Amino acid sequence: MVLTLSLGAASMAGCTAGPLYGGVAPDGRSAETLRDLRGRIAISEANTRTDQIVRNPLLLRLNAGAPVSDPAYEVRLTANGAERGISIESTGVPVSAIYVLTVNYQLVRLSDNQVVDSGMRQVPVPFDRTAQLFQSQRALLNAREQAGKEAAAQLELAIATALQRAG
Repeated sequence: MVLTLSLGAASMAGCTAGPLYGGVAPDGRSAETLRDLRGRIAISEANTRTDQIVRNPLLLRLNAGAPVSDPAYEVRLTANGAERGISIESTGVPVSAIYVLTVNYQLVRLSDNQVVDSGMRQVPVPFDRTAQLFQSQRALLNAREQAGKEAAAQLELAIATALQRAG
């Protein structure tokens, strides 16, 4: 019994998992967290509708609806989306497709203009097409919106992790 407990404690000593919204940096210092930075993370202005589809949910996730004032960090992002047909009927009409959203981002600390983190996230969302034009257009719009929300969730995790690493 004692041996089992000591082995369990020893195996947990190497665990690096921690809470998303709070914690300690790897070097033991108190890390800046998303909770501490609510309303202080700006996101670059959207230049396209696809950028806007990612920007809106990301603003909500990072700042919890708080208006951005005196930003400490800025997320600079560009988003591109494309539809890819994957299944074609014998008539040559696509019946299912995938909308793929690709987001490139940089997390910049504004005090010294240092890039804290950068990367790319790609989100595929499948959807169906029919002979009805309105339904097919609506399915594509829904796939774009869903991809934007999923990309924002992935970016939130990446940014929270980068902030904890940066301390």
